[in-house]
Amino acid sequence: MPINTRELLSAVAILTDKQSMRVTLKSSAKGATVAGSSTFLGGLLAGPVGLFVGGAVGGLIAYAMTNNQFKPVSHIIQHELSVREQEQLKQRIVDALSEFQPTDLMVILPLLMGNLRAQETVISTVVAFLTNEMRMQIVD
Repeated sequence: MPINTRELLSAVAILTDKQSMRVTLKSSAKGATVAGSSTFLGGLLAGPVGLFVGGAVGGLIAYAMTNNQFKPVSHIIQHELSVREQEQLKQRIVDALSEFQPTDLMVILPLLMGNLRAQETVISTVVAFLTNEMRMQIVD
């Protein structure tokens, strides 16, 4: 019986939620640049007090810029991957679990929920796929 992609990825999404895995959307560097620049400018203009004020203001601006820029991996898997990308991820997960000999979803789902080694295999496969193929950065 062929493995249903949506059901498998839903199980993987539950697993990534348990791990509290999130993806950053490449805005951390921008936030750090803003915070650092404002701290530097504050220090140049007002000395030690300027460092404090510039850092605080820069931190607030960086927070506002990057607010809601981190998404759960489960959201990415279920809502932002194209059908082709979901199929690629499914195939990588099935390939990674091939040492456990699952042939259909009825075997894979209990295996995923009850076997720590299988969970680690799936998590590492998802991380590799998102970082290498999708160029995303995982945040623990």
